[in-house]
Amino acid sequence: MYKTILSTLFFAGIFGVTTLQAQEAINSVRFGDNGVVYLEDFEHYDVGSIPDEWYNRDGNNIPATYDELYRNDYKYKVVQEDAKKFLRYEGTEAKHLNFPLIDKKEINIFETPILKWDWRIFDIPEGGDEDSSSQNDVAASVYVVFDTSRILFQKIPVTIRYTWSSKYPVGSIFSKLRGRQKIMVIGTGENNLGKWQTFERNLVEDYKNIFGKTPPRTPIAILILSDADDTRSHIKADYDDFELHPAR
Repeated sequence: MYKTILSTLFFAGIFGVTTLQAQEAINSVRFGDNGVVYLEDFEHYDVGSIPDEWYNRDGNNIPATYDELYRNDYKYKVVQEDAKKFLRYEGTEAKHLNFPLIDKKEINIFETPILKWDWRIFDIPEGGDEDSSSQNDVAASVYVVFDTSRILFQKIPVTIRYTWSSKYPVGSIFSKLRGRQKIMVIGTGENNLGKWQTFERNLVEDYKNIFGKTPPRTPIAILILSDADDTRSHIKADYDDFELHPAR
């Protein structure tokens, strides 16, 4: 199963764009006096819950509101250690969670281009391969959806996907969806498994370097995905503290 945000996602209004333009998404962000945009720290959710400000992949429904049968397909839940809450994925199946930004017009990535987040990788899917259509499993990944592009009569998301790879060296870049999606490896293998790591990416510079042009000022969404359904592995990874910072 090819799990990029792709061919099946010729959504009626990409990531629920039509819906989210008509009404604001229920998620909120906080703008600090220090210029930082605090997107998500998972502190205000109940332990054991799916965060109810995150949407499904297409951005038109909220998994936390699903009936139990369908809600259980999502292997993400809020966990607490000491005083810290964060989001944990533990399982095999592939489901994205989507944090819409399309209605957050105050966000300007030319003012806050640095996307910062923390994650902790416990397992990697053995045989996972971002450049394969049949083994496309990943311990953890963060997508930034910038815009849409038309191929014939279909709207395709223009995205950068930052991944923790099972095999490829840091800096590897792969192209999908006729170049509309770029996959960038920012961590690999068993390096620092079980330890919290902080990553920062300059979205404006990455977009310019990868796509050769200037990005839109406000991304459409941030998504996360951990999965191991192709390799039938069992993996665990934690996510926390998504923020946008001014350039250093």
